[in-house]
Amino acid sequence: MLADPRTTIQTIRVAAFFSAQTRAFAIAILAGLLFAGCSTSITHFEPNANLGRFSHIYVQQSLNDNHGLDVLIVNALKARGIQAESGPLTLMPRDVKAYVAYQDQWDWDFKDYLISLNISVRDATSDNLLAAASYFRPTAFMKTPEFMVRTVLDQIFNPSAKSSPPSPSATPAGAQSTGDSHRRGQ
Repeated sequence: MLADPRTTIQTIRVAAFFSAQTRAFAIAILAGLLFAGCSTSITHFEPNANLGRFSHIYVQQSLNDNHGLDVLIVNALKARGIQAESGPLTLMPRDVKAYVAYQDQWDWDFKDYLISLNISVRDATSDNLLAAASYFRPTAFMKTPEFMVRTVLDQIFNPSAKSSPPSPSATPAGAQSTGDSHRRGQ
């Protein structure tokens, strides 16, 4: 006995539908894996900036920070042997020679996660920018805020050969060269 042609056509349609869905799902998974690990780091140093001379740094508490990043930054600085404390800029102690300001951007995908962190080190007397670094990771496959704070502070205080500050003779004062910033995908 032969099979009903209507049943055979329905079976082919269902198989084609699932195979198209399976292909689309596989492509989506591959694309997600391809872009999931993308991150960008940017570092900038001012000529003649010597951050090693600062033994006491104040962390300016961001009024928009609901995640306690100022405490994480203070702890990371203390782990480097730098005396650090945080609070509003108006309460900064007089003996502090540099302060850290930060900007954070969070996203939500079933829980909050940090996607961008910018940290700058400024001279407490003149408010001049000494160094700045940022880390951007726009994905739900997030790193912990502690990891991102350590990564950005490493860029500032332990620059690698790629992100080392330019020599003072290479860039005239006030001028900006391509050597004082870098981008690196990780």
